[in-house]
Amino acid sequence: MLQAKQLSYRIGPRLLFSDVSFAFPPEAKVGIVGPNGVGKTTLFRIMLGEITSDGGEISFPKGYRFVQVRQEMGDCQQTPLALVLDSDRELAQMRERLDAPELDGMELAELWERFAALGGLDGEARAASILSGLGFSEESMRHPLSDLSGGWRVRVALASTLFAPSDCLLLDEPTNHLDFETALWLEQHLRRTEKSFCIISHERKFLNSVCDHILHLQNGTAQLYRGNYDTFRSTSASVQRAREMEGVALQRKREHLQSFVDRFRAKASKAKQAQSRLKMLEKLEEPPPPPASYSVTFRFPAPTPKVDRRLVALEKVALGYGDRTVLGSVNLQINEGDRIALLGANGNGKSTLAKAVAGQIAPLSGERIYAKSLKIAYFAQHLEESLDLQKTPVEIFRQRCDGQTETQIRGQLAQFGIGQERALTRTAHLSGGEKTRLLLAIGTLAQPHLLVLDEPTNHLDIEARAALAEAIRNYAGAVLLVTHDFQTLADSCRDFYVIDGGGCKKFGGSLDNYARWLLERNSGPKSTATPMAAKVAGKDEPKRRMETLTKELEEKTLLLRKMEKELSANYDGGRFRALERLRKEVDGLETALLELES
Repeated sequence: MLQAKQLSYRIGPRLLFSDVSFAFPPEAKVGIVGPNGVGKTTLFRIMLGEITSDGGEISFPKGYRFVQVRQEMGDCQQTPLALVLDSDRELAQMRERLDAPELDGMELAELWERFAALGGLDGEARAASILSGLGFSEESMRHPLSDLSGGWRVRVALASTLFAPSDCLLLDEPTNHLDFETALWLEQHLRRTEKSFCIISHERKFLNSVCDHILHLQNGTAQLYRGNYDTFRSTSASVQRAREMEGVALQRKREHLQSFVDRFRAKASKAKQAQSRLKMLEKLEEPPPPPASYSVTFRFPAPTPKVDRRLVALEKVALGYGDRTVLGSVNLQINEGDRIALLGANGNGKSTLAKAVAGQIAPLSGERIYAKSLKIAYFAQHLEESLDLQKTPVEIFRQRCDGQTETQIRGQLAQFGIGQERALTRTAHLSGGEKTRLLLAIGTLAQPHLLVLDEPTNHLDIEARAALAEAIRNYAGAVLLVTHDFQTLADSCRDFYVIDGGGCKKFGGSLDNYARWLLERNSGPKSTATPMAAKVAGKDEPKRRMETLTKELEEKTLLLRKMEKELSANYDGGRFRALERLRKEVDGLETALLELES
């Protein structure tokens, strides 16, 4: 059991939390939530021993192992599969010892028994399964890490964390760099794991699906709730209502006693009763102050002037960069009032299509038609680089808003949750979520007819995501949205288009239907035609898969013969069980090869 007792921590003069105490039950699946900046990541760092609390302590059993996702994977020549396998250091060291020629039969048998007991015989299969779930093909997981982009290296780091032996996983925004499809796999994987974990996440559906406890940090306090995120919200709302009713009742009692004292204090016949009530009044506690509320608002201005109902049409459009075609023959029409979401794995072309609709890139072929006088606001995370970090939001707005007073500017910023204090803070000191809100405020100044939003939720907390979804619903124009956050998609969009295999097709169902379809597809026979497999392996994937299986079969067959020979000379029960497991692996490899050859 992990326990925190009277934990306190400050950053300079700012108190993050004070006198915080909680206890996680064994094998608890805990979601850590709260507004940005309340100390969620700081709490992780205290657990890991990276920083020391100002007061109190966190205690856990001796030998308790935390594992977190590595921030940097480096630029090495090791393959993703090798790196994931090496995250279990004990098994990695045993693999090296098993190849040592100086071991005698008894030592080798004991080592093999220990190796098998720790899951070494199926270690490579488990590692490959995790990498596959995170989007890697058989071929791509055996390419050097240096060949991969930063996003794919993040997935290798996450796979290593999931594979490594641990008592508690610490996952800080684990879905941030994952597409909707891969996040859904991670959700299912965590639901099956027997390990404890603590997850910092702003994705409501994810927290609802995987967590059985919620630790809520706010206003310097922490409260542990049993249940998932929706249960926490319901329970905390009930507790708050009860406190408010208690406060109201206490105030009424105070007013009643004070009224009696005021009326009868001067009367001799009632003086004793008045004095008694005055003492009761003095003993009454003050009603508890309501907790500081946290809310975020978004409001997109109404489009102007009026334009045709058909805003954008793509007709047999091919999209790409230079000689590389990403999407071919796309047909898409966006009308006034549409709420369209683009779905599909990372790398399939969602952002490319969003850029084409927004006019950021030109089609390679086909026709793109815009309504006359159409205004489009385009949002993408990389646009943060365009912000002048030395200026305040008010100063940035003033440069773009000719003729507007400072009161009007602050009013517009307030519509995106940037209050008076933050509006006068240098942009460099704003949080990621505040910068996102500032970009959205800037982008909608011109009262656009179409919002093209590419991953607007990445730095937003749960409340801000809910506010964004509400703003999208209430917006009078049209929206094209790309995000991996299920709840934002479900709460704001009506039409879903799947980008896959170089095409764009409308999905005839709800987002829940799409999630079920993905789970059913992924639970069936594995296809080699993953997005990354198409890039790395192409048409030669079946041939390379056969070569990989053949090499693995040869290696394990040699090992099987060696173990049989040693066992015949010196029988050992544990060694025999390991031998039987190895025989099953060899049989499975032979069956897989026969299926490929047929």
